[in-house]
Amino acid sequence: MFVNAWRRRAGNRFDDALTVAALAIAVVMALPIGGGNAGTLAQLVLTLVAWLPLAARLRWPVPVAAVAMAVDAAHVAVAAHHHSSTSFVPVATMLALYTVAARRGSRAAWVCAAVVALTQLSVGAASGLRASGYLLYINWALVGAALGRLMAARRASVAAAEQRAVAAEATKAAEVARQVAAERIRIAHELHDVLAHHLAVVNAQAGVAEYLLGANPGAARQALAGIAENSRAALEELRATLRVLRTDPAEAGAELVDSRRPTPGAAQLPALVERYRDAGMSVVAEVVGAPRPLAAPADLALYRIAQEALTNAAKHAVGSAVSVDLRWADAAVRLTVANSAPAHGPASGSAAAVGTGNGLIGMRERAEAADGTLRAVPTPEGGFRVVAELPAPPADPAGVRSAHREPMRARPEPKENR
Repeated sequence: MFVNAWRRRAGNRFDDALTVAALAIAVVMALPIGGGNAGTLAQLVLTLVAWLPLAARLRWPVPVAAVAMAVDAAHVAVAAHHHSSTSFVPVATMLALYTVAARRGSRAAWVCAAVVALTQLSVGAASGLRASGYLLYINWALVGAALGRLMAARRASVAAAEQRAVAAEATKAAEVARQVAAERIRIAHELHDVLAHHLAVVNAQAGVAEYLLGANPGAARQALAGIAENSRAALEELRATLRVLRTDPAEAGAELVDSRRPTPGAAQLPALVERYRDAGMSVVAEVVGAPRPLAAPADLALYRIAQEALTNAAKHAVGSAVSVDLRWADAAVRLTVANSAPAHGPASGSAAAVGTGNGLIGMRERAEAADGTLRAVPTPEGGFRVVAELPAPPADPAGVRSAHREPMRARPEPKENR
């Protein structure tokens, strides 16, 4: 805003300087300073009369050009009467034409230039000037209009450059805002998945411990140890996420490498399933096909979707039987997590059991971010099924021929991964 105001003031000062310069040049030419171009009082008066309308040329360029043309045409006749061997230079008309060309566009500029040239040419010819004198009036008109169009083109080029700069800044700001929003959503997903998973397991283990406290103290003690372990893992992951938020972006990469555990993926699914089994959930897991490395977004999405689906089953379908099915195809991997109807409480497909729906939205967004798809639907038996399909590198033909079906065995989870 301040830059535009300064430019407007600078432009006004330039226009004022042009107007004063036009007066000075015209007065010098009209004054009787010896030589063959001696002026008269009438010429000096006509010079002043032609100059006065120029003060309003920015507001009314075409009317001012008409007045200046008429006065300078009279000046042409007077100059020809007193100095038939010379031609008068219509400075006021040239400046008026320059203003029309700079402010009103090409058509108005060249039409006005043609009218001025024909008018002053006719007056000069009728006044008895030689052809070498009155033909110059065509040049004066063309020079004024051409300079105005050049100035208009320059202003348009500067304005276009400014608009491109503003558009680039707006695009950059929008991209930064989009990245910030995407990062906030990603962190929200991570917090939701981590906390919901661990708290669901803790809740289940607390119920088991309460149930076994009197009948089987040893098993109750094991459940309490699981509560402590899952609580500690949740706190560690929460601290790692908060550390990322507090770290300068330029240092975030090194911070993550130094302090966070490896990003979870398909390799950690057996340990994930085992944690839910330890919490008392009935989970049957199976792998079909030859596993192979996934791209980082797909690998993380696969794990988080399985984690969220198991968490939802633990929260909304207590006592149900859960199955985790992982099928490796030629160019994709399909994860299916299904649970039966809960042993008690509302059916898992009902509104009471579904909850807010944020978990389903998060799973779908994770799948789409990894160029995959996700379907989550209630089953006719009262359970719920989540099916995610994510891209995978093409399978090795030998691996396809040796594809097999086996239960998903729990692998001991490294301590730093818990």
